[in-house]
Amino acid sequence: MDEDVDIGVFDAKDNPLLLRKMRIHSGVQSLKLVVGAQPAKAGIDPLNKLIDRTPEDNTKAVSRQ
Repeated sequence: MDEDVDIGVFDAKDNPLLLRKMRIHSGVQSLKLVVGAQPAKAGIDPLNKLIDRTPEDNTKAVSRQ
């Protein structure tokens, strides 16, 4: 894979804090995203624009480390 894909970060009410296209490559990648409010979940292709057999796994809950 070497595509521009939507990356999203959402608050607890599912309002987007950040939604932008970023280049995603095959393999492991790390992204650092900065938002102005407390995020609740983040993911790749969160609006399910791409063909996906399991779209429910596109976002994951965010936790503090």
